[in-house]
Amino acid sequence: MLCPRRTVIILITITLLFNGCILERIFRVKKQFCAFEKYFKIEISDGFRVLLQEPVLLDEDVTWITGAEPSESKFIGGELVMKYVAVKRGTPSNGQFDLPVELRFGRIDDDFRLKEGYLSKNLTDILTHELLTQIMRSVCKSDKSLIDQRLTIDISALNRSLLPSRSEILSTLGPPNQNPGNVHKLAYVYQLKNNDTVDKVAAIEIQFDRFGERIIRIKFKYLRYNLNADFDKGEAILKVDIFVDWEV
Repeated sequence: MLCPRRTVIILITITLLFNGCILERIFRVKKQFCAFEKYFKIEISDGFRVLLQEPVLLDEDVTWITGAEPSESKFIGGELVMKYVAVKRGTPSNGQFDLPVELRFGRIDDDFRLKEGYLSKNLTDILTHELLTQIMRSVCKSDKSLIDQRLTIDISALNRSLLPSRSEILSTLGPPNQNPGNVHKLAYVYQLKNNDTVDKVAAIEIQFDRFGERIIRIKFKYLRYNLNADFDKGEAILKVDIFVDWEV
């Protein structure tokens, strides 16, 4: 049996052989985050939209990074639009409580490159524009490991009054579909639409103080991205696993 380290080396080698310069493109994007204002523009209107001024990542890069094919893909006005849609497990879906992420790719030099990303209002109402913006601006500080990558973000200055109340969360996400075993928590588990593979899920766990009024922690997972925001400690940890499977 191959040891884990050797397995990782083989996986990286295979990636380099079969995905061309994918790793080089990933690191190019990471460097762009270090000059954030030059390369990125954020629009906050009925969601959270990020515009990439100099697109780098290809559409196949994104499917490799996320570890999943999109829920739907189509061409609109010469652009490729990919959408990942997480739907609540075990409940009928009319779209009201879905968690869609939309990605737009423009055609550049015969390739489709990522030019825009959009997170739905359902997501931004929970995570807030303030937290999402701070996460993006902190990417430059992350290390270059592709395995079990962690990014620690200081969120002590975030305005906690902008966090949603319990009733606002229930209005945004609907009734919880998982029992967290704690009356001070709300928990939701999602399945990726049009993908029956068990591990292609999203999850949200929200913990309140002992009075059940103020959010003290949010755990959020979407595909290979896992965010743990502890508002009492003033710290958020974003974990990105490329080769390691997630735990729900």
